[in-house]
Amino acid sequence: MKLLYVTRDQVAGKVGLLPIGSLEQHGPHLPMGTDSIIAEWVAQSVEAKFPELVLLFPTLCYGCSLEHTGFPYVGANYISMINFLLDLLESSFKSGLKAVILVNAHGGNESVLDLIVRQHNFTRQGKVYLFSLLKRRAIKLNDLHAGTVESSEIKLLAPWALKEEKVNEVKDYSVKSGVFRTVTVKEANPYGVLNPDGPLIIDQEIGKRELEAAVAELSDLVIKVSGQSA
Repeated sequence: MKLLYVTRDQVAGKVGLLPIGSLEQHGPHLPMGTDSIIAEWVAQSVEAKFPELVLLFPTLCYGCSLEHTGFPYVGANYISMINFLLDLLESSFKSGLKAVILVNAHGGNESVLDLIVRQHNFTRQGKVYLFSLLKRRAIKLNDLHAGTVESSEIKLLAPWALKEEKVNEVKDYSVKSGVFRTVTVKEANPYGVLNPDGPLIIDQEIGKRELEAAVAELSDLVIKVSGQSA
């Protein structure tokens, strides 16, 4: 079920799925909402499998993107994100949800979401889980940002938003040490593409394999936290 369309009597007892992404540059070829598009598709696919178990939240497109300073992004700082999500989770459990799974597709959110999960689970009612689409990748390619995996997923999910011809603008795939920690993405690579293995491979089959694996793993987590049998 979708939170936007249920009545108040249909909320309690469900497992909430909250897709979280970002609105930030993804090289010259991918849409600003790449992470949000991917997280939303995975969560929607799982909700479609378990409509009576799952309550699908509207996608949170605004994430923590300070590492993209110097490039276009629209987002929040870390403290604001923590406070906002803690409030959202508290109200969700007061409304009767059984559990909430944060489905994250943006690396800049990871450390913040980990803190949110710990803060909530250790101090408040209800259990929150973080499902990272980054840490569980089925295809072991070194795509740090806007690389082969994300490009292949967008080619499958939103091919009209992929500007494949603009990949040729990327002349350098080297990545400066310290990216995400001590240097920004723009300082690490002037094209905003972090694919240190070299030129991008954009292949719908890669995207399909990655997304299907994510749906299968998230489905298993939903079954586990809902207390249902597989």
